[in-house]
Amino acid sequence: MSQAYTKYNGKTALKTKLDVKYPKNFAQAKVNGSTSASIGWAPSGKGKCDYNVVAIYNDDDFAGAKYITYAFAFHDGQPVALVDQATNGGPDFYPTQNASVRDAFDRIANGTSATYGSTSTSANSSSSASSSATSDLTSDGRNGYFATPSATRGTWYFVNDNQSVTKVTITDHELTTTIEDGSSSTTVLYNRQSDYQIPQNPSQDLQFKSMDWSEGNAFTHNGIQYLSVRSWLQETAPHNYYGVTTEKVNGQDTRVLLLVEGGHV
Repeated sequence: MSQAYTKYNGKTALKTKLDVKYPKNFAQAKVNGSTSASIGWAPSGKGKCDYNVVAIYNDDDFAGAKYITYAFAFHDGQPVALVDQATNGGPDFYPTQNASVRDAFDRIANGTSATYGSTSTSANSSSSASSSATSDLTSDGRNGYFATPSATRGTWYFVNDNQSVTKVTITDHELTTTIEDGSSSTTVLYNRQSDYQIPQNPSQDLQFKSMDWSEGNAFTHNGIQYLSVRSWLQETAPHNYYGVTTEKVNGQDTRVLLLVEGGHV
């Protein structure tokens, strides 16, 4: 469309010319002119919001206050491409009327090519976010979601040396870390194909695509079951380990989460 978009990279806030910052400002965003439906960042497509956003793109290269922000999301398990161009009272997202963008995202969500002008057709529209996340396994090494040990699931709090609090939330396939200022990062856990070789010089596309992925593993050590997490494209990167045990807290048996960052259990 002869437009140049900046993509949210999963780490640095994506800011529009009206100083709207994503994903943080999704909390104030409207969908279809109303705040009755929630919208938020959820890179797996499965989250707690009505609209779970997996990708955000913004183009500020217009005169005046005009801009275009796309939020590609899943709603009730179905892909929907949302767009915001509101310069007053925004952000306010609506399903895009651009058929090319809408159809391309449908094809991506269903695991087929999204090349502009492609003649490929969409797959079964009942496919959900999980089918998108595990498609094209032979090219990027994913072999389905990794199921976290049930004992590790939940919301846990750590008091750091400087007395700040870090929250760790572990769900079926994701791990989210939230620091005291409210900023958070989420990684989606996958099984790795046994014969997959991590490329020595991964393409920029693969680097961006896998930014929120990690390899998950589970093992038992000294009677404690651990969840092991390692960045997807870093073969020599250290693991983080999460294991649950019981300790006495104020005289009561209490489940606690053990965290070992970048070390060995």
